[in-house]
Amino acid sequence: MKNNRHYIWLTIICGVIFITLIGFSSRKEIALNSLTIEVAEHDGNMFITESEVTELMRGEENSLSLPASKWDMSEMERRVEANPFVLDAQVYRDVKGNVLVKVEQRKPIARIYSTQDRDRYVDELGNLLPTTGSYTARVPLIELKGLNWEKNLNETEYGSNLHQMLLHIESDPFWRAQIAHLFVKKNGEIDIIPQVTKQKIIFGSPEDYEAKLSKLMLFYKRILPVKGWNTYTTVNLKYKDQIICE
Repeated sequence: MKNNRHYIWLTIICGVIFITLIGFSSRKEIALNSLTIEVAEHDGNMFITESEVTELMRGEENSLSLPASKWDMSEMERRVEANPFVLDAQVYRDVKGNVLVKVEQRKPIARIYSTQDRDRYVDELGNLLPTTGSYTARVPLIELKGLNWEKNLNETEYGSNLHQMLLHIESDPFWRAQIAHLFVKKNGEIDIIPQVTKQKIIFGSPEDYEAKLSKLMLFYKRILPVKGWNTYTTVNLKYKDQIICE
């Protein structure tokens, strides 16, 4: 009887050792499984490539040379998110041992040009991003004189108003296609050069931008069809409840 119990315990111990060895072997093989990187596009823009994501994950320690079971996923996410064009990165392993990486890019909504500073993009959160030689986003160009922000438009009240105006333009297909160029003067007033029509739009400050854009839409829908597309050279929206055409 004792010999039988001894045999049963010996069998259990051998089985546990065998299963442990199989599990250890499987974990060693994880590094050989697939690595899939998905970078979500915004309007066809790719400000960071799959190969760049791979290099960020690799790091100076060459982390990708280790078995995937030893990868520090959280650290890899932090490395990828350190890229200024990355809004969010998720690195995880599925039940089959495949490593999946999902990267969400920041979405530029305007590009700032200033004679006093380098060109920078503005993203949906108002953050200022560097430009890149690889890709150029098709967004409105803003020429600045005498205004500057360090990291985000929302650092000032004026910048916050401008940011909200840019978000409104981005969210509307008509304005996104029509408004191509904004000149911001030293006093903060804005002139707009439209994409299609020839009139210069004297917009004034970005405050009350919705009311001013509503007046501009009225000009396009009711005045131009009657008076003709080439009748006026300027449209002044600065003053409340007025459209001044010259």
